[in-house]
Amino acid sequence: MKKLSLGLQTFSKVINNDCVYVDKTEHIYKLIQENCIFFARPRRFGKSLLCSTLKELFLGNRELFKGLWIDTQSQYDWKKYPVIHLDLSMTSSVTPKALEDSLMLSLNDAAESYELGEILRTTPGAMLKKIVALLKEKYKQNVVIIIDEYDNPIINHLDDIKKAKELQDILKNFYIYIKGLDENLKFVFVTGVSRFSKASVFSGMNQFTDISMDPRYSHLVGYTEKEILFFFSEHLERIAFLKKISLDDLRKSLRVWYNGYRFWSDLPYKLPNFDESRLACIYSPYSIIHFIDRAECKNYWSESATPQALLDLIKISHYTALPIDGLTADQNDLSTIDIFHIPLITILFQTGYLTIRSYNPITQKYVLGYPNKEVAEGASTQILTYLTQWSLTDVNALVDNIQEAIRACDINKLIEEIKRVYAKIPNTIQINQEKYFQSIFYTILMMIGTTIDVEINTNIGRIDATIETIDLIYIIEFKLDKTAKIAIDQIKEKKYFERYIDKSKKIILIGINFSSKEKNINEYLSEVFK
Repeated sequence: MKKLSLGLQTFSKVINNDCVYVDKTEHIYKLIQENCIFFARPRRFGKSLLCSTLKELFLGNRELFKGLWIDTQSQYDWKKYPVIHLDLSMTSSVTPKALEDSLMLSLNDAAESYELGEILRTTPGAMLKKIVALLKEKYKQNVVIIIDEYDNPIINHLDDIKKAKELQDILKNFYIYIKGLDENLKFVFVTGVSRFSKASVFSGMNQFTDISMDPRYSHLVGYTEKEILFFFSEHLERIAFLKKISLDDLRKSLRVWYNGYRFWSDLPYKLPNFDESRLACIYSPYSIIHFIDRAECKNYWSESATPQALLDLIKISHYTALPIDGLTADQNDLSTIDIFHIPLITILFQTGYLTIRSYNPITQKYVLGYPNKEVAEGASTQILTYLTQWSLTDVNALVDNIQEAIRACDINKLIEEIKRVYAKIPNTIQINQEKYFQSIFYTILMMIGTTIDVEINTNIGRIDATIETIDLIYIIEFKLDKTAKIAIDQIKEKKYFERYIDKSKKIILIGINFSSKEKNINEYLSEVFK
């Protein structure tokens, strides 16, 4: 049985340590037919391993690729090219000067690795230009440039726009040199989490092709279910045996917990010889590898991948657009951002907290939602912990109390626990909008591990929220500065219960009114539907 690549992001180490490598080389072969590529994905999705794989490919280290698709089924010529590989997550960005110095140090290391002699430290861009020229002269081949996490210095300082802008200017002045090096370059590949506008970072570099939402590259990183079942088959059989469950039950559990990521658009038209099964949703490699290692379904990815700046941005937005199922966005919302205007929904999508659920070609809108149980529970817990300043122990105790109240059909206890959350939110970030109160409520519900639906459309209205257990269904309607009676009457008048009658479960109707003055729930009514 092959080992798991826990903590490994270097292709040569994965191969030489006899670890499982999910073969992405067919996708990579297609990728390198391009010239200058930009590719955005959230953290923990395999971008760094992809960059390392590209580096070894262009260095011509065929032995590492023995038995892989590109070795056995392609016409790749295995020609060797000099490669400059920069990982900006390893640079210092505490100040603009620190970033500039750190870039020059990385470039100097690259020059030393090729024994190019001393490179005059002027600016990062000037150094890059000199190194490329020397490499071209020495090896008589065009140069490959790979830049991983190009936006890391900016992302880490989104809570300080002035500093982020200064860091952005440093990077802009560096990246602009790539345009002038075109005749000496074989291939350029840049990855990141966010897609800042070309004008703000890649000024004048129109040769970059952004494949982030191109469905043809949907599986360049991440794992499909088919890949997991094939490459990790022995590991999955072992876990199923230990847990005394079938492989099919294990697969279903993995799908609920970790599947569901989709970052690409629909195909604009039918492509010849394109297998549309390649558009299947993907899993986070980080979560799958850790699950297989521990044989336990729990939160792995979101515990390790929440940048503080994202939480600060959520706080700045006053919680009017927390990540919930059913949010809609157009292509522009999901694409580029400007440092002075960062829509929360865009950041949530680009960092993996929201994913594409569907696309409406008539409205040209994407429907977004949590990708899976791991993110829904993990992100909601992190946000609530940050919002209330409670300890994780306190938040877990809250979840236990709410779960118990829901199971016992104790509406009084349920409401009192939720009111405690609203009471802890600082008044400096509270706003008097129904959407604010709903977002907090939804965030609380997402933590509890039961079936939750929000803003469900019916033929005559929209249900605010439902909670479903093995034997109970709660239908909830919210109002602001009205009455709980108006809320519960709306459930009855619009017959929100009709779609659930066939389930033969006990149905509880709950009307909740929020007070903008009290910044909390001030009234609620509940009754059993008969």
